[in-house]
Amino acid sequence: MDGIDRLAPLETALEEEGLFSTRDDDDDALRIAFKCEGDRYFIVSYRDDPNFVMMGSGWSLPEGAERERVMRVMNALNARKKFVKAALWEEENDVLFTVELCLTTPEEARPHFGRLLDALRDTAAEFFVELRAP
Repeated sequence: MDGIDRLAPLETALEEEGLFSTRDDDDDALRIAFKCEGDRYFIVSYRDDPNFVMMGSGWSLPEGAERERVMRVMNALNARKKFVKAALWEEENDVLFTVELCLTTPEEARPHFGRLLDALRDTAAEFFVELRAP
């Protein structure tokens, strides 16, 4: 890696939003975990791809959720939502919502942090509303 802490500006953005975060770096990645309105989120920057930053959240699917319906709802969201993509994760028991960015400098994402977090939160909420709709 180039010695630049890719996540420091996002830690600052979290502080500015009044959100508490924890940091967990290892040989592969820089990671931040945080909560917003009781929900858990993460931010990751991989050491082998220093310009890539991913912010996301994972949610358990409701018991009995039909795979075909889950896929239809995720596909519809992926087609119309800005920034966020939805995917099945961990043997199809969880849905993962992520925003993936390619940044020249870590500071680029900071002014957009609130909007990106809102997009994640809104997409997850919309997913579960649509999934439960008749």
